[in-house]
Amino acid sequence: MPTGFFDYLAALLMTGVALWRAPAALRWGDTQRRALCGCYAGYAAALWPKTPIVDSWLASHIPITNLDLLLEHYAGSVAVMSIIIYVAAGYGRVDDSAPRPVVLTVRLARIAPLAAAAFAIALTIAFFVFVDRSHPISDVLAESVGQPGAAAYYTIFYLWLGSSCLVCGYQWGSAARLSSSRALRVGLAVLATAMVLGSAYIVIRMIYMWGAVFFPSLRAYGGTVAHITAGLMLIMFIAFAAGCSIPTSNVAAGRWANSRLLKDVKPLYQDLVACFPDVAFEGSLRRRSALASVPVLRKLFDWSMPIDVRLSFRIQAIADAVEQLRHYAPPDLFEHAEDYAATMEEQLPEEERPNSQAVAEAVYIRAALAAFALGTYRAAPSDPLPRKPHVSAEAEARWWRQVQEQYAAVTPAQAWGLLLTASAAA
Repeated sequence: MPTGFFDYLAALLMTGVALWRAPAALRWGDTQRRALCGCYAGYAAALWPKTPIVDSWLASHIPITNLDLLLEHYAGSVAVMSIIIYVAAGYGRVDDSAPRPVVLTVRLARIAPLAAAAFAIALTIAFFVFVDRSHPISDVLAESVGQPGAAAYYTIFYLWLGSSCLVCGYQWGSAARLSSSRALRVGLAVLATAMVLGSAYIVIRMIYMWGAVFFPSLRAYGGTVAHITAGLMLIMFIAFAAGCSIPTSNVAAGRWANSRLLKDVKPLYQDLVACFPDVAFEGSLRRRSALASVPVLRKLFDWSMPIDVRLSFRIQAIADAVEQLRHYAPPDLFEHAEDYAATMEEQLPEEERPNSQAVAEAVYIRAALAAFALGTYRAAPSDPLPRKPHVSAEAEARWWRQVQEQYAAVTPAQAWGLLLTASAAA
């Protein structure tokens, strides 16, 4: 492994998650999203000085010896403050009748900014007064072990860090037991585990640093303890990032599925909207948008709409266009389409038979579009397609995807043949 590989991995992971969370924090601007994004950003800022490139750059450009350690702990303090606020924001407005741990967490969140400022001031005083800065330090346990000033400095920081681990670990562990959502339960359990690892990291380092002050024989094990605690911290950061991301996996999977549905029904949508452009909500919105009026920026306008909204628009446009086709279809066209689907079904092996209803609607739409091309408008519309008990836009989109699959298989000759048969019967 290259030098500092895991340091780079942890820093990149935290930075990536912070950037991923930033759009939601900026767009919605609620306390919980801002605090979570701030927590990730703070941890990312605390991790980058540990990487070899950044560490060497700071050492060569900052005249104050070991100031990078203080800056790193400033960033860590901001992350701790943010995570406490994030946990408290999840409870919303609480009163004194709420469970005592919840009330204490909310009260701690209220004073978290002042507490973070107080700890930062205390760290600064301890850094310039107690810490030995006569030479650069790359590994505190290996190079400053046994120094009371270094032990006092880190005790201040670990007390602040430990308070967040206790608060968050308790709250997330309790919430995991009560959660009914599997993804949320797993995510909260991973987050609570991360806080346990963070607490173990703090306890081990504090015991060792003060133990080495009073028992000099322990100083020889500084490198070993440093490696063990560094591993604990790395696993904690990875678990923390994973725990916050797991509950959103269902949302990400849903967005991916909706994007696939949007793409799969696009051919049917385009054919129908080409005949009835007024039913396209997206087209209407584009015409009213200054952004979409510029051809180069039209895609940006489309991407600015949530994927579920775009899917709902597209499905509604398909349904409205099919409704318009009733004025062009012969009265009994759908009955002939069902007969056609039944005939096609009999010609295929049972394991290869498609949904006959989807086949009937697909060939009906093809034939009705052929009638539209002839301009045979009828004042009295034909019977509507059978209603289906769709409970969501996604369910309706999945149905239209089935229709699209069969629609693509219907040839113009088959559509015209069905149209002529239905017209002759009428």
